[in-house]
Amino acid sequence: MKLLLTIITLFSLSFADSYEADLSAEEAYEMQKEGKTIIVDVRTSLEYIYVGHGEGFINIPAYYWSYDPKSIETRVKSAAYEIKNSKVKDHKSAMKLYNAKELQNKNFVSEVMQAMKMQGVDSVVLVCRSGPRSKAAANMLASEGIVAYNLEDGFINGWVEDEMPWGGQ
Repeated sequence: MKLLLTIITLFSLSFADSYEADLSAEEAYEMQKEGKTIIVDVRTSLEYIYVGHGEGFINIPAYYWSYDPKSIETRVKSAAYEIKNSKVKDHKSAMKLYNAKELQNKNFVSEVMQAMKMQGVDSVVLVCRSGPRSKAAANMLASEGIVAYNLEDGFINGWVEDEMPWGGQ
């Protein structure tokens, strides 16, 4: 029984967050303004450009997506289906025309460290759209000994809803 309890405890600890804490948008913004931290936006470059970003966010994607098209036959059949039915496929259906694969940015940690050094700070706040990617990135940095925070609720539900300065979309 003790062995089972030990295994369960070790297993649950392996999924615990190792970064410093979750911060509200106001807390992160204040730390940034005081020159105590940088805010790194881990979303893809396209999200940063087209959705917008917070004031002073540094875009260093933690992950990239590769979209390899399926066969030309599949794509031609899809186009013919749209013409025949006078209906353009929705986003989810169009995604089925590609083999999507998430890839980790192998330069993420070194680029964050470089940005921190350039700005003369010893901590970083990570942000993504809604939280999961920035939490993973914060844990990744924390495992390398970097003082990392996660922006609670992400860019859309945290930064934008809390009416922090943003734009660029």
